[in-house]
Amino acid sequence: MTGKTTSTPAFTRRALVSDIMTWQYEKPDRFALHLEHDRQFIPWMAARGINAFSYIRQERDSRLKIDELRPLLDENGIASEYGGHVLRLLLPRDRFDANPEFFPIGADGRRNPRGNLCVASEAALAIVRDGAVRYIRDNPECALLHVWGADVLGGAWCRCGDCAGLAPQRQYMAVVNAIAAALADARTVPPPVAYLAYHDTLDPVPELDPLPNVAFEWAPRERCYSHAIDDAACAVNPRYLDSLKRYIDLFDGRGHVFEYYADAILFGGLGFATPAIIARDLRAYRALGIAGVSCLTFGAYSVLAYPVNLEAFARGTQSPDFDPDATLADVAARRHPRCAPAMTAAYRAIARASMLVLDGGGDVMRPSLNSPAPTERIRQLRAARDLFDDACAAADMVLGDARDDLTAAERAVWHYGREVVHGIADYVAAAGITGEERGARGEAAIGRIGEAITQVRGIDLPLKGTWGAYDIEWVRDRWMAVLRRRFGDLQK
Repeated sequence: MTGKTTSTPAFTRRALVSDIMTWQYEKPDRFALHLEHDRQFIPWMAARGINAFSYIRQERDSRLKIDELRPLLDENGIASEYGGHVLRLLLPRDRFDANPEFFPIGADGRRNPRGNLCVASEAALAIVRDGAVRYIRDNPECALLHVWGADVLGGAWCRCGDCAGLAPQRQYMAVVNAIAAALADARTVPPPVAYLAYHDTLDPVPELDPLPNVAFEWAPRERCYSHAIDDAACAVNPRYLDSLKRYIDLFDGRGHVFEYYADAILFGGLGFATPAIIARDLRAYRALGIAGVSCLTFGAYSVLAYPVNLEAFARGTQSPDFDPDATLADVAARRHPRCAPAMTAAYRAIARASMLVLDGGGDVMRPSLNSPAPTERIRQLRAARDLFDDACAAADMVLGDARDDLTAAERAVWHYGREVVHGIADYVAAAGITGEERGARGEAAIGRIGEAITQVRGIDLPLKGTWGAYDIEWVRDRWMAVLRRRFGDLQK
């Protein structure tokens, strides 16, 4: 670790973000494992100039934050932010039987407790508003309140007669503005409230009219991560950049960008390195006047699988003009001082593989089966597989007969990636086959992807953390189900 930076940072808010549930706080041994990682990671954050940490609460969580970390965050000058997908918690689902009118009408024309709320119900809005004010009253240290809707694409907002004419963006803004107004009345200096531009609300509509203490939080999860956000040659990203620019105009510049450079779920747990993309992204965000940026992380597993990306993000929030390749080499030298050249070569192979796998999007768990150029996509994936092989070979050279837990763990992540990418290539190839062989080859490909997890299972527990030990298992099960369902739909 190095000393704290002293130059004026490029971004005012420089945050890392994690889901509370990944702490596995209901199981003492797992919780202790995550806390041990945190005691090392939080000082690293501070040394790299990160000045905020945001907890994402999900509906299943019984906690709003990890209280045990508050003293360490305060000691290191890192602000705490609370909230997440809490809208469904602010309007308790057990109110449905007594007050169904509080809840949204779905596409089937019936009210249900699964979505967000009916914003035409003043009583429902009041419950949500008052609950959010209580959050801040009970947790005055909260620097930014995140009140997000259900984490689904479509179907969570209301279609009743009063709401049907309001786009999801306007329904959501009605909630956020109500909370922001109440906080402004309750406190002399209220914390800002984040309006999440994500899924249904990613594209703005002109009638939003946010209050002055509301800032957008733009989260382009479905963007392409093999091209920079401002790369006009990309087939995907120009639409996202246009969305961001329109949000900046609507909010008079008050906004943040939520990025996914270390998202183990989006990337299927594969180890990636995209420092050049991160550098160019952050230069584009700075040029647009964005004041705050954040990056989703998954504890120790993100440090293991995305060390280059985390370092690049930290450096870029200070100055996006950093040298991506030098950053990659610096990470290799810091993590592997006795064998830096070999591991630098490994990281460079991973960076090249990342560009191939992520071309066209970031969601490794949902490979396209309708590619206009499937042969080219298969070629890309097989080339990426070979690059993962190159990284593993470099790690093998380092390991030799020596015991090096970190190198062994990284090699296992890369070998996992190699097997997954090989399986995805086979999966895409099987989709192009007709007749009875298609199903058999598709299932074999899915099986290969599923079996790849044995590589991660062998990694030492402190290095892979709670996500790599436990969460990756349910992610893998869900992944296999999605792959089978999508392949089954293709055969219909």
